[in-house]
Amino acid sequence: MKYLINMVLFLVLALPSFGQQIKANAKLDTTQMLIGDQVNLWLFIEHPEGLKVSFPASGDSIAGKIEVLSASKPDTISKMNRVWKIRQRMVVTSFDTGFYVIPPFTFRFNDSHDSIQTNALPLQVFGMPVDTTKGITDIKLPYDIKLTFREILPYILVGFLLAAIIVMYFRYLHKKRQTPELIEKPSAPQIPAHLLALEQLDELVREKLWQQGKIKLYYSRLTDIVRQYIELRFNVPAMEQTTEDIIRSFEHQELIKEGIREELKVLLELADLVKFAKWNPVAEEHEASQQSAYDFVLRTKPVVNLRKPVTEGEPAIIVEDEK
Repeated sequence: MKYLINMVLFLVLALPSFGQQIKANAKLDTTQMLIGDQVNLWLFIEHPEGLKVSFPASGDSIAGKIEVLSASKPDTISKMNRVWKIRQRMVVTSFDTGFYVIPPFTFRFNDSHDSIQTNALPLQVFGMPVDTTKGITDIKLPYDIKLTFREILPYILVGFLLAAIIVMYFRYLHKKRQTPELIEKPSAPQIPAHLLALEQLDELVREKLWQQGKIKLYYSRLTDIVRQYIELRFNVPAMEQTTEDIIRSFEHQELIKEGIREELKVLLELADLVKFAKWNPVAEEHEASQQSAYDFVLRTKPVVNLRKPVTEGEPAIIVEDEK
């Protein structure tokens, strides 16, 4: 019984002291603001060490018209004489003019069984003053801001760089024009058309195509050699022309005599029969065609006129058709 009486007396004496150590307060940076401005709202609490305190939950708005933009975490600002001082910052704003009262904030401790409240805060929100006597006016033009040297310096550097590149490019072109072109080395003289044709005919004879039964290939090679010689020797596109076209070109230009032209016609027509009509000549015709090709080259090749001296600017080889 005595123990219970002592406990009751201790609680009665201790509770006022405990309550005096807990203080809660709220403060605004200013109680007047323009519409849309932002104001800091501070929450402060002092409590003994070891007491667990829960800060009020910050919602999206206060008193319906005041919006909470952000809320920081509680921050301990001092610990003196085993008393903690903690604060929290909220950023609030309002987009409606009028006079508002921010209600007290409630701090809870001892596992939410006990609580303490802050003071209420007045807040006056003013609108922007409008001069109605001027009527509707145009939107003001942007202010002209003078450029500083530091702002235009990058453009100056880029301009100098581009100018340097252009100058170097034109100097390169000028130097290139003044550089003498290298003298091309004279190309090796081409083999005369008749020597090339005779070499190819000798190679064809060594291959012995018609002796191996390759009749069509033999006449194709033989006529190709003759046609190539005609192109190089007389500048007649014989590789693309038919036999009739080749003979007609010789007739119109009178490049070779009629007897040589007739022998060439017989050779080319026989080759056409073998290649396109599957004609199979006898061995004597093969040898005769081969000899006709040799004779045509030898009788139409250019000859040297040994009786006439060569002078500067005059060719050393003249063209004569053998009779």
